[in-house]
Amino acid sequence: MFGMIRVWLVNLLRALGNLWRGIRQRRVDYVRLEIGGSLPEFAASPTWWQQRFLGMRAPSSMYGLRRQLERIAADSQTTGMVLKLDGLAAGWATLQSLRDEISRFRAGGKRVVAYLVTASLGSYYVACAADEIVLPPTAFLNILGLRSEVQFFKDALAKVGLAAEVEAVSPYKSAGEQFVNSDISPENREQLERLLDQRFAEIVRAISSGRGKPAAEVQALIDAAPLSATAALAHGLVDALRYEDELDEQLKVGERAVTILDWAAAQRALRVPALRYQRQHVAVVAVEGQIARGTSRNLPLPIPLVGGRQAGSESVIQALRQVERSRRIAAVVLYINSPGGDAYAADLIWREVLRLRQHKPVVVAMGDVAASGGYYIAAPASAILAQPGTLTGSIGVFVLRPVANELFERAGVKTVVLSRGAHSGLLMIGQPLTEGERAALRDLIAITYADFKQRVRDGRALAEQQLEPIAGGRVWLGAEALELGLIDQIGGMPEALLRAQELAGLPQDRSAPLVFARAERSWLPPQPFPLNTLAELSEALEEALQPRIWAMLPFSEL
Repeated sequence: MFGMIRVWLVNLLRALGNLWRGIRQRRVDYVRLEIGGSLPEFAASPTWWQQRFLGMRAPSSMYGLRRQLERIAADSQTTGMVLKLDGLAAGWATLQSLRDEISRFRAGGKRVVAYLVTASLGSYYVACAADEIVLPPTAFLNILGLRSEVQFFKDALAKVGLAAEVEAVSPYKSAGEQFVNSDISPENREQLERLLDQRFAEIVRAISSGRGKPAAEVQALIDAAPLSATAALAHGLVDALRYEDELDEQLKVGERAVTILDWAAAQRALRVPALRYQRQHVAVVAVEGQIARGTSRNLPLPIPLVGGRQAGSESVIQALRQVERSRRIAAVVLYINSPGGDAYAADLIWREVLRLRQHKPVVVAMGDVAASGGYYIAAPASAILAQPGTLTGSIGVFVLRPVANELFERAGVKTVVLSRGAHSGLLMIGQPLTEGERAALRDLIAITYADFKQRVRDGRALAEQQLEPIAGGRVWLGAEALELGLIDQIGGMPEALLRAQELAGLPQDRSAPLVFARAERSWLPPQPFPLNTLAELSEALEEALQPRIWAMLPFSEL
């Protein structure tokens, strides 16, 4: 009852506000939205005091952008938006989600003008979904194609007396080969070439469709890039060359001037749609970064396999249990943007997802990458969705074991080993493995890999003969994963929300508010806990040197 009264009061205030806007005749023709950076699916807003005293603004996110577009689309007086693309560095699945939102916005009768401040290939790929593309007169259109670079550390490590040993389920599980090879393996080359071919084909298709050009011409223009603004206009890749302050002249209709306002100013003119009362909601639990044991954190060092954002199993499990207990939550969207990580930590999260599904529908929405351990935790979900460009699969595990005996010798460190047990040195880094230890390690990998495949077979109802040819560490794009039965549907967060509502028997509404769950009670989206102390940093570095079984993708983006 209290919830219904609250919604009624909010809608009354919104109606009065809209009436006041109409009386004052506030109007905006185009809303300017600036998009840049990595554009995560969710981003926490600064607290009120950070906004007031430090001038901090909410970072761009796909979730926030969707809410902005809904406001603009709901106002019948607006003509559309100017999408200012500056320094956009999002992954390809996120770029596809952004294109989807532009197409949906245009389908509602609104106009989209893309203004390219930095005209990279990713930004231009997004811009081709707009009605019109405008470029500054002195800019260059840098549609330079795709490139994947793989660094190999074997020879560099040898110079300081370090080596590594890797055991993997197949050559396609190539995350460790950078440390034991001096060049790329045939299997990894084949896989990367296939992924690049498909991604490049999608880019050519999008540009060809958006600009009305044959695919062969688009490929030739990419090969000729970078192109000056004048050349881009002459080839029909953009529609106008204007500086930002000249956009109003570009967009005016006849002699009537247009009003272009940034979001902060436009909010005061846009009509606010009414809220819908809902007794139950869909919650979001996010798994972002490498999967690790313990709590989520952010390691501010470029350490392979363990650096950067980490989704801690304890934090994710607490969030899952929180939504399981809540009577207000009818279904859960598990957002996964992770290349995997610690296989044991992934298994602990897998168990909680399996338990939760027994009580409430769990729908997985994959981000730019949800592979290896990221796919492991998705397997038991009620449904899995991904964008065509999502990197997924990589069903397999490997062990990376540093060997530092030569480094110790060069440093003048003498090691005396006293041991009991045939495999006592299995998890130590001071000496190479014995044959007995190597056999024991291979047995561990085989058991973990068998468990991984069993999780996928059970979750996806796949027979062994169906799964084995697509497992073994092989990586797939979302479009391939749909054909192979690894996912259920192409789509992003909006489609995952609709699927979760459908499974829970809730009214389907893509604009319905979401409840964000994390290890502590908060309405903020899940964020990694910062790594603040030297003690934590030391602990993380020590952890990095511990041999363990990894369910990890060899790369996160192409």
